Amino acid sequence: MEALQLELTNCSNAKKVVEKLLATDDEQQLWAVLLLNNWWHERNQVKEGERRRSPDDIALLCGRQAIEIKNLHSLPTAEPRARTRKSKWERPPIGMLKLNVDGAFRESDKNGGWGYVIRDESGDAIQSGSGRVPFASNPLHMELIACVEGVKATTALGISNVILETDAQQAVWAIQGDDFRLAVVGGLVHDLKDLIAEIFTTLSANYVPRDCNKVAHELASLGSRSHDLAPSMLAGVSECISFLVSSDLADMVE
Repeated sequence: MEALQLELTNCSNAKKVVEKLLATDDEQQLWAVLLLNNWWHERNQVKEGERRRSPDDIALLCGRQAIEIKNLHSLPTAEPRARTRKSKWERPPIGMLKLNVDGAFRESDKNGGWGYVIRDESGDAIQSGSGRVPFASNPLHMELIACVEGVKATTALGISNVILETDAQQAVWAIQGDDFRLAVVGGLVHDLKDLIAEIFTTLSANYVPRDCNKVAHELASLGSRSHDLAPSMLAGVSECISFLVSSDLADMVE
């Protein structure tokens, strides 16, 4: 995207901008059009006296819009009455562990929470953690903190082959690409990538629906409500959310 941004900046008129956009691939076209549209909308809002949003907030908005548009093109073509198959958490392959992470963020007071759970090939939770961040920047900030805390935990356990799952698509993009290196969370992304490169033999980061990330989601929620700023780490998971682990295991045998 940075290369495209530079090329568009060098365009001398609107016609050349359109021509340049039409010459790019579909993914970059979509992101560029959404970004230009949201920039224009933001400019008009600020002129009318509205509070200016951060670049990260606009990037998050573009990401959500891109996902919604892509989903419109991938709707099932089965019979209208056909039942949609529910997404389920899946066990990792033999010899690997699965790390599910999630973040929570409340805009009104910038309170954030994070959570992770590490599970083995049987689906059993071998460790979980959660915590609160009182001055978070935005949702992506908390998602990335959850990734960092989960990766650190797997490192402490001596684990080198891991599947990381999150229901935040932008967190996956941040790990896999370079689009966020100049964002507010750029330093956090850099530290996370360095940690992954230094420690892990295999670590794949994947986006999954919320139904496949229920345990980590609840842990992040618990973390955001904690009165103690010290992180909480447990062997397994706390009793209050153990039913979610059992629910995942039950779903796999249906």
